Amino acid sequence: MMVALVEDLFFAARVEALARASGVEARVVTSVAEFGRLVADNNPSHVLLDLHMVDPVVLGIVGTVSHVAGFGPHVQRENFLMARQQGIRTLWANSALPDRLPSWLQQT
Repeated sequence: MMVALVEDLFFAARVEALARASGVEARVVTSVAEFGRLVADNNPSHVLLDLHMVDPVVLGIVGTVSHVAGFGPHVQRENFLMARQQGIRTLWANSALPDRLPSWLQQT
């Protein structure tokens, strides 16, 4: 199962569709509180984060998840740098989601 925290509803729908097409159950939310409940209640194997929403609270929530990835606009390099500094190693530009998300979701 994947839980995604996504700020933009367009990307939320896109992430859900990509996960569904990959045969993976996904819950995509726009609220940090709901995200925290879903992660705690479901123990997902994968978490996807909109880099606009990454903060210490979110990082604390995903602390024990095996696969954590982040995405954002490629021009916002500071968000990518901050995510790397916080330990998120799998990072994609928004445009890479359709190509990268399906295979990432298959990782065990």
